[in-house]
Amino acid sequence: MSDVNGLLVLQSDFGLVDGAVAAMIGVALSVDENLKIYNLTHEIPPFDTFEASYRLLQAVPYWPEGTVFVSVIDPGVGSSRSSLVAKTSRGQYIVTPDNGSLSHVARVLGFTEVREISEEVGRRKSAGHSQTFHGRDIYSYTGALLASGQVSFEEIGKVVPMENIILLEDMYPQIEADKITGTIETLDVRFGSLWTNISLEDFQKLEIQQGEPVDVSIYKENIRLYHSFVPYGLTFADVEIGEPLVYLNSMDHIGIAINQGNFARAYNIGTRRPWRVVLAKMQK
Repeated sequence: MSDVNGLLVLQSDFGLVDGAVAAMIGVALSVDENLKIYNLTHEIPPFDTFEASYRLLQAVPYWPEGTVFVSVIDPGVGSSRSSLVAKTSRGQYIVTPDNGSLSHVARVLGFTEVREISEEVGRRKSAGHSQTFHGRDIYSYTGALLASGQVSFEEIGKVVPMENIILLEDMYPQIEADKITGTIETLDVRFGSLWTNISLEDFQKLEIQQGEPVDVSIYKENIRLYHSFVPYGLTFADVEIGEPLVYLNSMDHIGIAINQGNFARAYNIGTRRPWRVVLAKMQK
């Protein structure tokens, strides 16, 4: 019995201004017209494998076991980089280039097995000679074969050792006795809150209780551009309008926000390198 469910979810950096996404959907439906196809996003900034990795984590855990995701952010298209299908610990599948796009899901969910796509199995037979649209000719096609149950995960190709998968740097915070140093991975796009790579589990090691202040420092390179004692709240309403708070975001990681404001804009804060955030318990 197949462990897939006929659900196919697409992500890319193609945008929707031309026919690229429609071509991927058409290929998938040509494999099986009964597939249910959904879009995660097609607005990943061009070539941004970190953002692709993050948005997969934002969505994958909430889809049923057996769902197949196709993520095509592929600056190395046509090169020697591998094409993979990874099975998560919760039974979803991710079809993607081996370029770091699996990093966040690997950190939080983990994979039970990863396989390299054999082009004998996973390349569209009428693809022609072009090597610049693997999203259509390999990834969407392979995803559809897998989601429809026409090809099993084991038939995709050879197993790839986990240690050989490309993972991005700065995925894990540095935890010390009295502080945690993390990265600002992304912004809550519409509201300007800072979303860090510091998990609730890591933050709890500081033994800071709800309502207590957190010693927050934000650095660009070695220059501290923000420092304040910010209350730890469960909801934005735990502080007055216009006041900052440290909170748990929708992905169970620590965020920094302004109630009904835009923290990133207010303090001109960016994401990833060279930015870092340091959280510490107030010294009495």
